[in-house]
Amino acid sequence: MTNATKYYIWLSMALGYGTPKIKALRDLYPDIGELYNGGEPEWRLSGVLNQKDIAALHAVKMEQAFDVIMRCNALGINILSLDDAAYPERLKEIFDPPAVLYIKGKMPDLSRRLVIGMVGTRNATAYGKMTSHVISGALAKLGVVIVSGGAVGIDSLSHTAALETGGITLCVLGCGINYPYNMGNAKLRADIAKRGAVISEYPPDYPPGRFTFPVRNRIISGLCNGVVIVEAGEKSGSLITARCAMEQGRDVFAVMGNITSPYSKGTNALIKDGAVPVTEFSDITSYYSQFSIEGESVDLVKPIPQHKTEIDVSEEAKRVYACVEADEKHIDVITSESGLPVREVLQALTELELEGLIQAEKGRMYRLS
Repeated sequence: MTNATKYYIWLSMALGYGTPKIKALRDLYPDIGELYNGGEPEWRLSGVLNQKDIAALHAVKMEQAFDVIMRCNALGINILSLDDAAYPERLKEIFDPPAVLYIKGKMPDLSRRLVIGMVGTRNATAYGKMTSHVISGALAKLGVVIVSGGAVGIDSLSHTAALETGGITLCVLGCGINYPYNMGNAKLRADIAKRGAVISEYPPDYPPGRFTFPVRNRIISGLCNGVVIVEAGEKSGSLITARCAMEQGRDVFAVMGNITSPYSKGTNALIKDGAVPVTEFSDITSYYSQFSIEGESVDLVKPIPQHKTEIDVSEEAKRVYACVEADEKHIDVITSESGLPVREVLQALTELELEGLIQAEKGRMYRLS
């Protein structure tokens, strides 16, 4: 944290998050304190601020910025502002970099490392779950920093795989770090902070809103050399990250998906539009010969679940088990294929799940364990 940090907090609280105006002001005022001390006459002379902006600057008091700093000190949250030497250079170059980054954990030096974003749908299929685990885990094991958004689905799976292989991962939130968001992932965020960092441009207790997550996506892509979209529907928020990456001149990769799956329509469309198709992690690393990758090969592929031949379950359960596959299958399809009444299918599925032979997924889908 530098002496100018308070001014950048004040500016972001007044002008809003995701605005390019703060970068424009920084270009005009290398010592941003001169802008603050110059008052309204200086604000008008800048040519960047309109009357609404000037009114907002008057409305936000410097004491509010000091309150944020004190809150961060109490919570053990570090602050990086645009003038800080540790602020990521790659992020500083985008059109609308965050004036301030609030950080729980330790931000690694990203200038010398390959940094890849991994994003996708919250409603990941078995294929998407396995793919995100394999690619993220392989990249992290080779020393690549993995960046994602901490949401359920592909985001969480990518963070988890990176941690499991001893790698570094960054989680960029669309709310304040201390806000009780998605508490099911609270432990994951704590684990991320031990090996990498949880990051936000919002003050610690700032709540999520309709636009905070879309605005956040530019930071995910801005930190990275490239972004991988694992699974995405036609209107997935992950496509916003892909668009941000394109606008920022980042590489966009998309995992090739099942043409019949609604969760692959977005990724397959990206490939049609020029995204690099991905079938293995080396499709990504081969693009970055300028970075020293810590290894040449890695085997992280999980075996595809197979039916077990000897199982101690009822005859109805065996009949239902034969209908369940490695990829997800809806209960209606299983019922139709088994030829059993719905009630017996439900009982059989419960029996198989208790035996650890199958796994229930969202939307009344089931797959082999």
